Amino acid sequence: MSQKKQYNIRCPKCAQEQAVALFESVNVTEEPALREALMLNRLNAVTCASCAFAFQVHKPLLYHDVARGFMVYWLPVPAGAEEAGERQFAELLLQLAAQQPAGQALPAMYLVFTRTELVERIFLLEAGLDERLIEYVKHLMYLNNQGKLDPARKALLFDAQDSTPENLCFVVQDVTTRKMEAVLNYSRKAYDALAEMFRAEEKMRMLRELFPGPQVSARALLCRQPDES
Repeated sequence: MSQKKQYNIRCPKCAQEQAVALFESVNVTEEPALREALMLNRLNAVTCASCAFAFQVHKPLLYHDVARGFMVYWLPVPAGAEEAGERQFAELLLQLAAQQPAGQALPAMYLVFTRTELVERIFLLEAGLDERLIEYVKHLMYLNNQGKLDPARKALLFDAQDSTPENLCFVVQDVTTRKMEAVLNYSRKAYDALAEMFRAEEKMRMLRELFPGPQVSARALLCRQPDES
């Protein structure tokens, strides 16, 4: 069931404070309209009662797709605070596990730190793709295009809508301007070959060592690695 909570929110334009109900979690199987609201950037939107300024409140949100069996936790954190965010996520997992009926495991649960990552993760999970494999593909793209794709300045985003039966589509986004700059394609045959390769236990262990989680991000991994140039 989707849940809301009352918050006192100050308008960023006129500083007037008002009480608003904001979503803590959304169950999009029970309420599909909430998925659409999220995709249209209308979820947890507020209009100031004093000056009519419309703005978005970015706060922790648990996205639950019961039908597909996954949950994504969006935890907005400042740059550099990812480790604290991962600890908070671990605490949430313990709380949710304690609330589960006896003998019933939690559905697959994922952590993201930005709204863009949230939308991307939802799309790829809906498409039945593996998040670690997709991030591994991004990792290969970064390494094979080092002169053009600096992970400190460029993000790679999976584009489900423009992907085809032949190719997976990725968009290059400038991190500072948020402008979409280019499109890169990756063969589905190549992706399927990777999926087959990583079925082997040894290879899967390597993949999990590369992306241990709970944050699974090729860009974050490369940005954390020292520059050897």
